Amino acid sequence: MKRLLVLSVVALSFVATTFASEPTSVIDKLNDQKTFDRVANYLGADYDQREGLQYVFNESSRRLNKATEKGATVGEATEKALYFNLANARVILSSEQYKKFLSLINLTINNEEKTDLLAEK
Repeated sequence: MKRLLVLSVVALSFVATTFASEPTSVIDKLNDQKTFDRVANYLGADYDQREGLQYVFNESSRRLNKATEKGATVGEATEKALYFNLANARVILSSEQYKKFLSLINLTINNEEKTDLLAEK
């Protein structure tokens, strides 16, 4: 049991450090195939869940870019894209997988020196 806990912490740390340092890059980095594969493996996502997550991550990135082109601030656009991402990931993933995903996103943002964490709605 102790090994499983240590392995889980190491895996979470490894995945959390793959994200870049800016909040918008969290959205962009999720579209990186290597990072996506690691996140999906960490979550234990099956084929259908992977396909759904890939679509959601791509759509989040598209919405972020579209919002910034229309004049929204980067912070506002990022927040909306993250909430879109989380809302749709919640539908795709099981409750346990979603908790892992939410923890991963919160850790990433917290590591980027953001003080306000995303709340589970």
